[in-house]
Amino acid sequence: MIKTAISRYYFTKITLCLLLTFLLHTGNVCSETNKFEGEVLKYNIGFWLFKKVGTATFKCEKDGDNLVVTIDAHTEGFLGKIIHRHNNYRTTMVIDDITDRLKPINSYEKKIKRKKERVMVTDYDYENNICNYKTWRRGVVHKEGSLEQESGVCDDMISVTYNFRNEIYGEVKEGSSFNISTVYKDKSPNFSANVRSAEDSDELSKWQDIIPDIKYVVDVALDPELLDSKEGKLVVLLTDDLIPVGYVAKDVIGFGDLYGFLEEDVN
Repeated sequence: MIKTAISRYYFTKITLCLLLTFLLHTGNVCSETNKFEGEVLKYNIGFWLFKKVGTATFKCEKDGDNLVVTIDAHTEGFLGKIIHRHNNYRTTMVIDDITDRLKPINSYEKKIKRKKERVMVTDYDYENNICNYKTWRRGVVHKEGSLEQESGVCDDMISVTYNFRNEIYGEVKEGSSFNISTVYKDKSPNFSANVRSAEDSDELSKWQDIIPDIKYVVDVALDPELLDSKEGKLVVLLTDDLIPVGYVAKDVIGFGDLYGFLEEDVN
């Protein structure tokens, strides 16, 4: 089982799950940006009998007129010593005066797997409606290119979280459905999110003792390849105040269900 757990996709997939979980913590970013300064959300990562194999911490800070979100995710414990994953993501965003939409102006990510290191930087050129990206491996440029964007499509996986929180895509409530486009390298992947009530949900009964006060369930559908799963299904658990307290990534190949629980919420 442990040998299966050291798949090279493992830690990246879990971080993506947490990122999508975080996007459902709703609020009003653009009119009350200061309320998010210093916000810290810390998640425990686990699977099967391993309740904590790593953590992921989200920090939101204001830098002048910009909003900067940083995610730091790393393995811990004996599995951490065996597989050693440390991923860092940072996106700097600006507020569009006309639409109130948060637009990324620069994205940075660094992924460390044991002694291997990969870095990617993306710059967003809104005048020419192009995203320019460059990747490095072991300190050497590996790939670079550009992706022309359709009008209105300019979110990375971090900026889309805050636009969702600010309900740019529509009101978040029971019965809401969303289809959202994002940008990653030379692709524009989409995912859907559907909100439903957690009442009388047998599938959540085993989580009630660990995560109390679950009110809503959000079913997210992704390209299966992104989660390395059979169907690309992610279940996000929310309280009545729409705070994301956990997630379950369904049928991930080699693991079964992966999960993450909110350990600390500091504002």
